Amino acid sequence: MRIFTKLSFLFVFMALVTVINAQNRRYLDPVFENVKVSAPTPVAANYTVMTWIGGLLQGVQGVHTAKQPLVCQFYTPEGDTKTDRPLVIYIHTGSFLPYQINASCGGTMQDSSNVEIAKRLAKMGYVVAVVNYRQGWIPTLEQELLKRYFLINATYRGVQDVATYVRYFRRSVSEFGNPHGIDPDKITVWGQGTGGYLSLAAAYLQEFNQIYATSDPLKFWLVPPLTPVNILMVREQYNGLVDATGPVATVDAQYSALNLGLPVGDTLCIPNHVGPSSRFALCVNMGGALGDSTWMRADNPPLISYHVKTDLFAPCETDVLNVPTSRGPEPVVEVSGSCDMSRIADRLGLNEVFKSIPAGHDPYGAVSKTGRLAYYQFDNTPEDSGSPWEWQASSTPKPTTDPSVTDCNTDAAKSRMYIDTIVGYFAPRACVALGLNCDFNSSVTDLTDANVDLKMAPNPATTDVTISVSEATPVRSWSVFDISGRMVRSNAQANTTSFVLRRDNLHNGMYLVKMQFDKGTLTKKLIFE
Repeated sequence: MRIFTKLSFLFVFMALVTVINAQNRRYLDPVFENVKVSAPTPVAANYTVMTWIGGLLQGVQGVHTAKQPLVCQFYTPEGDTKTDRPLVIYIHTGSFLPYQINASCGGTMQDSSNVEIAKRLAKMGYVVAVVNYRQGWIPTLEQELLKRYFLINATYRGVQDVATYVRYFRRSVSEFGNPHGIDPDKITVWGQGTGGYLSLAAAYLQEFNQIYATSDPLKFWLVPPLTPVNILMVREQYNGLVDATGPVATVDAQYSALNLGLPVGDTLCIPNHVGPSSRFALCVNMGGALGDSTWMRADNPPLISYHVKTDLFAPCETDVLNVPTSRGPEPVVEVSGSCDMSRIADRLGLNEVFKSIPAGHDPYGAVSKTGRLAYYQFDNTPEDSGSPWEWQASSTPKPTTDPSVTDCNTDAAKSRMYIDTIVGYFAPRACVALGLNCDFNSSVTDLTDANVDLKMAPNPATTDVTISVSEATPVRSWSVFDISGRMVRSNAQANTTSFVLRRDNLHNGMYLVKMQFDKGTLTKKLIFE
């Protein structure tokens, strides 16, 4: 068990009790029981190169780019009547390739972690739009610089798509009658894995010229002997503007030659929802990294980051990005991850707003190891996973078309524990960053042992603990939280006057047992020795 002074131990205990007991605070806790999930809904469209790449990989020449719908799946709190709700645009992972061939365990809008986080946020009062984005590059290329070129272009298209979604939602309020019931000035873009690369770039790459204003002048150039002269990897006349507001971008002979024969005249980008701003109020990344740390500026949005420091596919510091391939991890380009980006965000003052979280209402921040205003680091993850929040239902394993992936996590319970922390860390920060006027001080009735005739023994315990209450005050549900605030055990439909809490694989240390009754909650300290 970690050693605390008496004062810090008491502070952490009280902070955890505060956040665990408070269940009636919109945007801080779940206040809705059910979530309405829409069908996938197209809101825009742009041209994908994935059709051409598919033809290339199959040896078919002359396959063209094709228009692809940009799709949202909406998660909204059922029965909510508010029409000025904060919106989260949630971007899934997947290495910019279709799920069947992306050499990873996720990559769809319906990934378990996407659905879990979206539903939790909706129960707290948010509107969540889980979105797709254009994919397509060739990780099997042997030439590292050419592989980098294709990946940078894929990322650029994804950034264009994120900007398009933001403008759609702004127009949905100003021109379409606000069908989603949102406040367009309270938009969060949240990226997971590959989506983390997109949320960061969409937030901090605001102008095209920033791409090349880096500490390494040739970082995003194609150079001899690959090309006769130095050539920019991304060019507005071919790729379109960074926010995809126009004009139409098409392929010429030079671009076709660089792209292994992409047909001349093919469209690469068209404008969508031109007019509103593409900027948003808050950026969140779970993994991922930024193309260059120099892109971050003092007028950018605040940043909340989560990272596994040993993540093989997203460096936490400034280091070389590796991508998963059938041959194993392969290096592509130097990027800056959460460790560096959170440090820069704090230094620039972007995250200063998080200091306004009332004392005692940030328990996850209180136990964070980083000392940053909005960076949570996960260490010692199961199997050293870089994305411990992801899991795959054992009933739907990875398709056999990608035999390189055989070890996808199927432990939903463990992944949900990480999501407990992720959402708990996000909630108070989003409240102050988005100006949600959260009621940090309200809570449900705190009961005493005498109110329910509580008996709990033994405590401290070595194996099992028996908890009982009076016949008139049954326990409706109970949860166990560790010292970091993660839920490690729960029963949402207990409805009992007596139950045995088994230790099983819980480590030595202090835990909090939170019990829900008809008339309030009771939280008790439990120690396993």
